[in-house]
Amino acid sequence: MPVRVTGSAQLHKVMQVLKETGNKGLGKGMAAGFRMATAPLGPAVSAEVPKAMPSGYAPVLSRSLQFKTQARAFKHVARVTWRVYGDGQQERRDVPALNRGLLRHPLYGNRQWWIDQKVRKGFVDRPLDRLGVDVRREMNKVIDQVADKIARG
Repeated sequence: MPVRVTGSAQLHKVMQVLKETGNKGLGKGMAAGFRMATAPLGPAVSAEVPKAMPSGYAPVLSRSLQFKTQARAFKHVARVTWRVYGDGQQERRDVPALNRGLLRHPLYGNRQWWIDQKVRKGFVDRPLDRLGVDVRREMNKVIDQVADKIARG
């Protein structure tokens, strides 16, 4: 008998059953499925970098970008967080500011003089908007698969 999971309250119940049955493999499988569902986001964001950043900075930023998916369940809420960050030589790159369209850099390499340069907004937001529906659909498939495994017992 298939079980349909819709909403965070039902997901919480599924995770509670996983914990009670002691079947850690299903929980790990769900987390791995969420990571697989978000996998297309990283290459899509990386492909957007050259369109948004100056030609000298685009390869530097592309090489430093890293992506992390984290799935967590709380009492009544399940949350999947997907993070984009990049480590520079001395500190972490300001990806949120770059996504807002602001690139701050030293003037001709002189770290005593910093300037703000406008760049194209949304190098992270555009791929997320474009692929978000597909990612959610894949996550729902993962939840349904786990619920089916629980129902089969």
